[in-house]
Amino acid sequence: MNLVVLSRRLMRERTRRNKAPAWRLTEMAVKKGKELARKHDADERLVVSSLYLAHAVFDPVWKGEVQSHHPELSAVFVKKYLDEWNVSRKEQEIILNSIQAHHSKVPAKSKIAEIVKNAECFKFVTLEGSLIFLHELGLRQVPIEEAAEMVIEKMKQKRSLLTLKDCKKEAAKNCGEILRIFNSLRTS
Repeated sequence: MNLVVLSRRLMRERTRRNKAPAWRLTEMAVKKGKELARKHDADERLVVSSLYLAHAVFDPVWKGEVQSHHPELSAVFVKKYLDEWNVSRKEQEIILNSIQAHHSKVPAKSKIAEIVKNAECFKFVTLEGSLIFLHELGLRQVPIEEAAEMVIEKMKQKRSLLTLKDCKKEAAKNCGEILRIFNSLRTS
């Protein structure tokens, strides 16, 4: 079986179990990862697999212990699957570093890890991603004003982690629109 299919299947199972993150956000990151892999001549298979596996351990609790440490926890969790799937040591190192580095707490050691971080962050600097996140917060019964604050906070955090020029440029345009819409929710 192919690595992308296995990674996607594992993440679907984990998303159901963890009740987070929103599957549509995962797919947005994967779509952006494919685009960036092609644009920056990187191994799309490793980018996509890393993006699927980056949230294998996750929790819907905002800033909770699991959510705060999910990059490290996910890397530890998926290691046994990478072994089972006979992924080479070199590719495992790239995937595990990509998972650990997607919040910039660990340095990205490859172009693939840099692309994964940017694709993962990018979903929160788009209007579509912001609306999906707002909807997810609504399902968790977060009041609209508080949810709008959370969306803006997440957008700012993820925008600050972007490193690729093309992502930064597109995010600058998108964030103005997101702020305009979500600031009106904060004051309603």
